[in-house]
Amino acid sequence: MRGGLGGPPAVAPGPIAPAAFALRGVLGGVAASALAASTFAAEPVDPHATGRAVYSKWCAPCHDPGITHPGTHALTVKYQGVKSGVLLEWRDLSPAVVKVLVRHGISVMPQFRKTEISDPELDALADYLSRNTPRGQP
Repeated sequence: MRGGLGGPPAVAPGPIAPAAFALRGVLGGVAASALAASTFAAEPVDPHATGRAVYSKWCAPCHDPGITHPGTHALTVKYQGVKSGVLLEWRDLSPAVVKVLVRHGISVMPQFRKTEISDPELDALADYLSRNTPRGQP
């Protein structure tokens, strides 16, 4: 597709179109750099996105807040108010403990194989679930 008056080819509309024009030299070198930087800097990086996704898929059905979730209910009964039954609220959950419990299971919680939760996904999950735990705790 061509731009108006026989100009350069138009870029298909979308989130990258302004950066594409700028990078093609239409706006000049300095403007291109500023536009590209602002386009990509506007999207904050979530360090826990992968861990949150793994939790949502594999853990949330049993461990999301509410007694209708069996893992949360079991932990609420076990800790009887001394500690929350909601894993997302725990402040003493280390990455190492998460990894052992996920790979080996506990009580009625099943183990999860590497074909279900890969090692990199488990690392991300462990970081996500232990994000409230002060670093340096075992």
